Amino acid sequence: MILFRLFLLWLALSLSLTAHQVEQHFLKVFLEDDHLLGRLEMDVGYTLPEMRSNEDETIPTLEWLNNLNEAQKERILVEGEKYLQAVLGFTLEGEDLALTITFDKWGTDWPIFFDQRLDTPARMVWEVRHEYQDRNGLLELHWKESEDGPSLALATVSNGRELDLITVDQGRFHTLAQVSASTGQTTQAVTNRFSIFGWLKSGFEHVIPLGLDHILFILGLFFLSPKWKDLLTQSLIFTIAHTITLGLTVTKIIPVNPGIIEPLIALSIAYVAIENLFLKELKPWRLFFIFALGLLHGMGFGSVMSALPVESSSLVIPLIGFNLGVEIAQITILALALGATFWFQQRKEYQWLRIAASLAIAATGLFWTVERIWFS
Repeated sequence: MILFRLFLLWLALSLSLTAHQVEQHFLKVFLEDDHLLGRLEMDVGYTLPEMRSNEDETIPTLEWLNNLNEAQKERILVEGEKYLQAVLGFTLEGEDLALTITFDKWGTDWPIFFDQRLDTPARMVWEVRHEYQDRNGLLELHWKESEDGPSLALATVSNGRELDLITVDQGRFHTLAQVSASTGQTTQAVTNRFSIFGWLKSGFEHVIPLGLDHILFILGLFFLSPKWKDLLTQSLIFTIAHTITLGLTVTKIIPVNPGIIEPLIALSIAYVAIENLFLKELKPWRLFFIFALGLLHGMGFGSVMSALPVESSSLVIPLIGFNLGVEIAQITILALALGATFWFQQRKEYQWLRIAASLAIAATGLFWTVERIWFS
């Protein structure tokens, strides 16, 4: 009875976790022989101090932006420039560069990645510029955000050549180029050869701690058959499936409508948990079903990755890193669940836990299904 009450409490808490938090800003830097030009895109609401400091604040939508008056929009521009001057820095041979940061437009530089529906987060683009003519030295970007703030997705174009998209973590420096006034050239920026680990981290964090729906789905698989071989088989099949549709979604080969996909993902969570109440062991046909659900979840992952300006020509590393991160997170969840229950799986109490957990997961999935249909 105590275990059941604990699961009801956990269910109540999970239903309240619906706030959408800003995880990344996006910056494209063009490096020329005598200057740098950056275009930084971010969620409009993050410019305002009161929204940045509130972790539970829902990201303002395009509809919210359209309803603001001119004075309110002007405050966003003032606060936005102040914020960017504080967190975005460039150094040349260790010396801070004075940046000119100006508002460019409401909207997005990447319409292919960010839907402009009224219920989607409001976006804005800033222009960043510095003239470093007649200067020499190593040019670096310094992302000064706090540990709890968003990271920076950085794409660099050096003398017309576009390099791989990488993630610059909070408080970190990233080497951009070697500037040489004597030759009048800016050498190619240094590509981060460990950028795959940034994607791995992104995939892992999308599940732990950010992907509560994915965590519940994996736990739904666990509570059917807590045998390590069965769990790894299901996890691997699920990952192979969502890798396929993730790649097809990010490259826009298949279109995705979040208003349809997200309720179906929630419904799949409920279905897996309800099925646990009637099955006692893993059946071969369930593996085919898990593969089908993996294809569905991959479309959901694709909508997340599509929020990053990933070029299709350099998609291999992001796909490998992101999916590997997801798989490691899945195995972590399964290992923790197995470790927490291994000592009493043969006892009668475990069956009550299994039933209570499956009911809680099913109820959560059904609630999310209704919620996502209602607000889509």
